[in-house]
Amino acid sequence: MLREYYKAAREGAALVEKDWNGVVRLNGTERVSWLQGMVTNDVQRLASGMGCYAGHLNPQGRMVAQMVILRDDESLWLVLERTALGRLVSAFDKLLIMEDVQVTDASNELEILGLIGPTAQSVLESWLGEPLNLEGAYAHRRIKDYRVVVTELGYDVWVPREQTDTTLRALADSGATAIDHGTWDVLRTEAGLPVFGVDIDESTTMPELGERGISYDKGCYIGQEVVAKVKYIGHVNRRFVGLIGEGSELPQTRSAIRKGGKDTGYVTTSLFSPGLNKPIALGFVGRAAAEPGTRVEIVSEEKVMLAVTSDLPFQF
Repeated sequence: MLREYYKAAREGAALVEKDWNGVVRLNGTERVSWLQGMVTNDVQRLASGMGCYAGHLNPQGRMVAQMVILRDDESLWLVLERTALGRLVSAFDKLLIMEDVQVTDASNELEILGLIGPTAQSVLESWLGEPLNLEGAYAHRRIKDYRVVVTELGYDVWVPREQTDTTLRALADSGATAIDHGTWDVLRTEAGLPVFGVDIDESTTMPELGERGISYDKGCYIGQEVVAKVKYIGHVNRRFVGLIGEGSELPQTRSAIRKGGKDTGYVTTSLFSPGLNKPIALGFVGRAAAEPGTRVEIVSEEKVMLAVTSDLPFQF
């Protein structure tokens, strides 16, 4: 990662090709009511131009995929990691019986460009030639040939794939600095955003990530009983947390996290944070170690590193 890339994201506008994301489109008259029973969040409450974060679970409450769901007048759009896309489409195909719903992998039609930084909005408005008029997470609208989406880190621009190179040049001419995947990984880690296939997988439950993406009053969906049981009569045995290293070394992924001499979890992502000027990590720990400020040990390649747990996102 180049320091100028990180500086662009924190002080200007940084641009990245998010080729790790795919898009699924749902059409048909019953698309909303059908998806309502498939995911953890409340799709029916979304107006056109709105969106939400959600998960699709198996009957045991384990995650099949995490996604952002966007609703417009004609379709529902699901944005998720390509590593989970095939599994999700296969699961949906099996769950469709007689409903008027068409599930299409639209990933090859679109390129998603991420734009982050304090000047990202002005760069987009300069390029588009009009105000964005978007407020709130996952708000979105079609502008000319593009769709602009408010994300956790800034904005996504959906571009017809054949226009990708032209759009990248135009955004650069409007003031954006192209950055690499490594810099984007630092930014999403500092923001505490898990990646499916890296930080979370088919063993993860939604409550382990917190209550983001879960509606407890929307009615039934696959895995709902397990999620509700955790909230009302139980608890999770582990939580997804941040870790701030007290030294200078980075632990390997899947390094054991210990508290009181006993294993309590493991590291999923680790890297150096320019914002904190310290090593940071994401991972899962048991409830006893989940309280922010708890001192733990990370055992990596026979080395013992000291760290403290942190709320997410990390605070600079």
